Amino acid sequence: MRKTYIDIAKGIAILLVILGHMNRFFEYNGRLNQIVYSIQLPVFLLIGGYWLRLKENESPMEFLAGKFYRLIQPYFLFAFFSIIYIWPKDAGEFGYYAAGMLWGIGIRNYLPNLPIWFLTMFFVANIWFYLILNMGKLGKKPWQSYLLKGAAVLFIMYAGWKIKMREVRLPWGFELAMILQGFFFAGHLWKACEERWGKEPLMLGKRKSMVLLLAAVIAFPVWLLCVKWNGRVDINAAWFGQKGMWSFYLAALAGSYLLILLSAALAKFPPAAWVLSLFGKNSMVIMATHVPVLLWLDGVVTPLMPTVIQINSRSKNWIGISYYFTADVLLSLFAALLLKRNPYSRRKKIHNMDGPTA
Repeated sequence: MRKTYIDIAKGIAILLVILGHMNRFFEYNGRLNQIVYSIQLPVFLLIGGYWLRLKENESPMEFLAGKFYRLIQPYFLFAFFSIIYIWPKDAGEFGYYAAGMLWGIGIRNYLPNLPIWFLTMFFVANIWFYLILNMGKLGKKPWQSYLLKGAAVLFIMYAGWKIKMREVRLPWGFELAMILQGFFFAGHLWKACEERWGKEPLMLGKRKSMVLLLAAVIAFPVWLLCVKWNGRVDINAAWFGQKGMWSFYLAALAGSYLLILLSAALAKFPPAAWVLSLFGKNSMVIMATHVPVLLWLDGVVTPLMPTVIQINSRSKNWIGISYYFTADVLLSLFAALLLKRNPYSRRKKIHNMDGPTA
């Protein structure tokens, strides 16, 4: 069962992803990018932990097959067509991109369509958390189960960090998937709290809603201070800021909490909820198409626009920024709707609430 406020949260997050990739307009270490990058991907990871659960009578192979179909099959499809799209100039460049497609990480220009690195890492992260949930079954009581899962998360995060400190980048973001398990666990706890309360955020009654809002008042300065102290983070590059992991996680969790509460509030306004949830429901394809769309804008669309757009399209002003962001957002959504699969396909049988969705 879909939840509108979660689709809204994913919609806002994917818009932040697009904004963060407006590299021609915003400095890599600029304040805007510091804010955007602190929450854009952690929100998807939290939602992944929220939806991931052990299904009755589902074997490990069935779980793997479902995740492979949902994440890795689209990854290879988008990666292959991205290579064809840029049309490598010789066999050597084609071989380089083909090897990068198999390696599945977004550094050193391995992938001509950089954002799709997230799909392979997210696949591995789902497998790690699936193992953690199974470990939790060893606990006879709920508190024992959560204690086991929490201990397993800390151990896996520590092991991933040790690998990262050796400056080793493993295929499919293997070490990143380990380091980021804390977000999956936070999403898992969020789901458990919601099930216990029986209602979504801001629908818990006056007293509990006030507690959530009070927590938001505390989370806001924590988020801003940690972002300021930590500076720019780049999960893909395995760079977690100047202060380290604690500040990265604190900023990401506080900022994601604020975004989720905002999404719950926006869910009460149907027009905004419909638009943002539409982006959320199509977030995976938007993630995979918005960079090629930017290239298409440069080569095809912008030369056909009025002179004022052509002149300002690469300028750091409201015309250039607004034009490129709006055009990329709308065309990426259009591409996502065009690529939407047949609703009667096998995909219909697979639960698709666990992260960026097509």
